[in-house]
Amino acid sequence: MAILIWALRVLIGALLVVAGVLKAHDGAAATASSIAGYRILSAALVAPLGVILPYIEIFLGLYLIGGLLTRIAALVACAQFIIFAVAVGSLVVRRIPADCGCFGSGVQTPPSWGHVALDLVLAALCALIAWRAPGRFALDDRLGLGGSREPQAEA
Repeated sequence: MAILIWALRVLIGALLVVAGVLKAHDGAAATASSIAGYRILSAALVAPLGVILPYIEIFLGLYLIGGLLTRIAALVACAQFIIFAVAVGSLVVRRIPADCGCFGSGVQTPPSWGHVALDLVLAALCALIAWRAPGRFALDDRLGLGGSREPQAEA
């Protein structure tokens, strides 16, 4: 199980880093514009979120990849994917054809129930990571920050 958790940490972490880097590359204005397209948050929240969201994703991804504060990072990522699922679901229900902005402006992704389902699967995988954290090769183990659920085999 520790190897599976490690693989999930790396895959989901890489996904978050790529998404964050693409958003950061687009700039805060483009990210804020994507967020505004959801028509959920007030303008007072959209601009600051456009600035910080890419870096939240990058740091969450790096923490998951490295296995640092793994349970916390996985729970925050889980919450983020649930929020994304609800937001995209609201676009589908309201028939708003806004691009999700998940991977910046370069990847056009229209809202769909499949996208909602994918976000919920990612949230469930993050919950599994949090439950079974930290997995193999985790800084948490090296720093004594979160005990493994499985005994590590001696090499």
